[in-house]
Amino acid sequence: MSNGAVRISTRGRPAIAGKSAVAPRRSPKVIERPNASALAVERAAEIMFLLAEWGDGSVSELAETTGSTGSAVHRILTALKRKDLVAQDEDSQRYTLAWSVLSLARSLSARADVRTLAHPRMVRLRDLTEETATLNVRSGLNRVCIEQVESGHEVRWVAEIGRIVPLHSGVTGKVLLAFATPKETGAYLRSLSTRRQEESGVPDSATLANELEEIRHRGYALAVKDRVRGISAISAPIPEPGGMVSAALTLAGPAERCTLEKLKAWAPHLTKATREISDLLGRSRWQVGVDDAAAR
Repeated sequence: MSNGAVRISTRGRPAIAGKSAVAPRRSPKVIERPNASALAVERAAEIMFLLAEWGDGSVSELAETTGSTGSAVHRILTALKRKDLVAQDEDSQRYTLAWSVLSLARSLSARADVRTLAHPRMVRLRDLTEETATLNVRSGLNRVCIEQVESGHEVRWVAEIGRIVPLHSGVTGKVLLAFATPKETGAYLRSLSTRRQEESGVPDSATLANELEEIRHRGYALAVKDRVRGISAISAPIPEPGGMVSAALTLAGPAERCTLEKLKAWAPHLTKATREISDLLGRSRWQVGVDDAAAR
């Protein structure tokens, strides 16, 4: 899985005829035809539906199926990529849906194996620590929260499902960045000099690189009063089969309750949960392969 993209088992690519929507009638005799902007939106939606069905696709495949030119499809994909709605594999150059589509439809998270497998362990962690547990996935240069189990305390941390946050912001994003591929981490660090000129609160590359190295050595990230003032958190990666990391489990709560000593005490329980999820992910992928083979 590249760039935190959602991958759905690839199926055949049926030819889908593009249909132009007709605007409401202004009079019994005149029918408004869709303008260029409306057609572009229609085409973008069609491309996203195709990627959801296929799992991934190239510019030429999408152009042929939608009846568009390659340049038009490329422009649409570029715009969708800027909004983190699609992701592009750096090696194959093929496109997939990105996790950020959860900000448009939260129900999509129910289809993710990692969410289903993580939930009972998040409940267990919440009950053990009495603090909120969240599940985040990487989407390009950002992370997105796709699930949470809230603390029962009246004063508690509550994440915003579907919110997009830069990877350098907070322990969860730093965990995902620390355990990304060296190529992805290096590219992100190189981008910081430009981002520092445009955004506030962006760390310098040397400082962040040292912090990421410490996280890799420790195996998790923790901080008191981290991204959100007054909130402390600890986060650990969830490796996929093959070692790639695109998801992380986090415990967070008010700093008054979540002291550094408590965060360190929770670390073994958190990493145990992430190992269990990783193991179950491997089993579920293996079982899917067995079922597919049996079906054939």
